[in-house]
Amino acid sequence: MPTTEVQDTTTKILTTVSNFLQRNRKPLLFILVAVVTIVVGLFLYLEFRGAREERARLAAETVQELFEEFSGATDDARRQSLSAQITAEVDGITADYPRFAAAQRALFVRGSMHWELEQWDAASADFEGAATGFSNSYLTPISLFNAAAAAEEGGQVDRARQLLTQLVDTFDSAEIPRALFALGRIAEQQGDPQAATEYYNRLVANHAGSTWTNLARSRIIALSVQN
Repeated sequence: MPTTEVQDTTTKILTTVSNFLQRNRKPLLFILVAVVTIVVGLFLYLEFRGAREERARLAAETVQELFEEFSGATDDARRQSLSAQITAEVDGITADYPRFAAAQRALFVRGSMHWELEQWDAASADFEGAATGFSNSYLTPISLFNAAAAAEEGGQVDRARQLLTQLVDTFDSAEIPRALFALGRIAEQQGDPQAATEYYNRLVANHAGSTWTNLARSRIIALSVQN
């Protein structure tokens, strides 16, 4: 293409673009301002959320440190004081950062404290709280199993069975074999050997590598002999 034709084409393109910008300068300016506003807003939101996450993490660390001190304390008055501090800290975290990982961790720690105190209802409630709304966390199935164990310790066997069933039906976790064995054991205690055998068979069939599998096989043999 001759040089003059290239120059003419370039001039036409530039003229067209210039005319377009002139005709649409207001809407284009509005779009530019909107994009800048969104970008700045997103940046500020991420900064704000990051700062909140850090505050929540530090608060959860405080709860963990208090619990470690509580576990090592031998004086009843000191343990009672630390228990009150832990409860207050966890209440604050769950109120201020309800959907943050720090809230789950704090509830788990307080559940552990109630477990040490043999306060089974409170322990189960905190562990169940730690399992609620955090489906992608590794702590969730552990929390659900602990909630069931605390419920059973407190005499709420049906609730324990319900929580364990929720665990095995909802999650793919290393806790599943233990939960299936617990369900079989509870079924035995409730006089339902058929259900117990089904849970044990499910454990053997789906979790052959688990340490709970040999125990399940032993119970299957024992139940078959009994019946």
